[in-house]
Amino acid sequence: MLSMLLAITRSHHKGVNGPGYWAVGNLVIGLGMVLVLMQLDAPKLIFLPGMALIGAGLCLYINGIQAFNGKNPDHRIPIIVFILLAIIDLYFMLVHHNMQLAIVLSTLIFSVIYLYSARLTFSRDDGLVGNLFWIVSSLYLLMALLMLSRFVYALRAGGEGFESFAKWPINAYTFMLGAVAQFFISSLFVLILSYKLNQNLESIATIDGLTNILNRRGLEDAAAKMQDMCKRINLSMTVILIDIDHFKKVNDKYGHLTGDDVLRHIAKVIAGILRASDVFGRYGGEEFCAFLPNTTESAAIGLAERIRTAIEASPLKSEPELARGEIKTTISIGVADSVRAGYDFKGLVAAADGALYSAKNSGRNQVVGYTQITRDTKVLA
Repeated sequence: MLSMLLAITRSHHKGVNGPGYWAVGNLVIGLGMVLVLMQLDAPKLIFLPGMALIGAGLCLYINGIQAFNGKNPDHRIPIIVFILLAIIDLYFMLVHHNMQLAIVLSTLIFSVIYLYSARLTFSRDDGLVGNLFWIVSSLYLLMALLMLSRFVYALRAGGEGFESFAKWPINAYTFMLGAVAQFFISSLFVLILSYKLNQNLESIATIDGLTNILNRRGLEDAAAKMQDMCKRINLSMTVILIDIDHFKKVNDKYGHLTGDDVLRHIAKVIAGILRASDVFGRYGGEEFCAFLPNTTESAAIGLAERIRTAIEASPLKSEPELARGEIKTTISIGVADSVRAGYDFKGLVAAADGALYSAKNSGRNQVVGYTQITRDTKVLA
């Protein structure tokens, strides 16, 4: 059932790496355990493939962990482990007839596999995924310790101790706990995948697909969190609203695909100037918005001027085959802070929008602060 869940996840969410390896690995481990448990009192030749299959299945889980963490899976690991376990058991149980050495070597290999799996899944990250990986790592470590105990027991046992291998108490404990641990590990991976998919859905809902920055919903959510933080510790909060000058002319002259390139280019330039603590997104159409914590209007105006200058100095360069030359663009920016406009999202954006409107009416390609337009209004009054 767990393999089916993992396989279904893999088929419907191909962008998430790892579930396919875990689905196959879980089936291979299950088949290996069935063969081992069924053949403990049977001829050893049938018993042998079970251990090799369990080892290969565990290594497929390692491949899945590697893929899930964004690394290239090393497909040699399950193949090498399967061949190594098969050779050890075949040689020492059918040719050399030394069951003790076969058990000692195979148990040592399983200890290494579990220790390596524990290392791969050990996570220092906070949050639910980090906690789930920590539990998985603990289970792998528990199995590694159990295998090491089995290794020591087998190493110290005399020849007579191997006459009835199936009656060893540690075998019962090993296979029972191994099956239980595998069930819980597979269940935890299903939970990790579910959480990961939910995160992806949330990301799709809050990220602008064109520019790969926050969309309007994402901006509002992030701004609300920033508002609570700034109000709680009495920090100023500033918003800058950015509009591309004459963007319609770019679409009309070069086409909407080129217009999309311009939006992506400008978003990249702005994101490169803003600080890591700033919240930046696409407010709508050709408008961008950034929320700056612990920043006054005067400081934000200086930052906005840097952005304006950078956009003006970095036109979008055409690809040679398009032969359209450089596309020069300018931006107009309105700035407002919480000192004059308050912390409310709509109020801050409205104040910055008023400053932006003034910047566009005054000739574009400039930065205007909310303080300036309110002062000018008072002077006119």
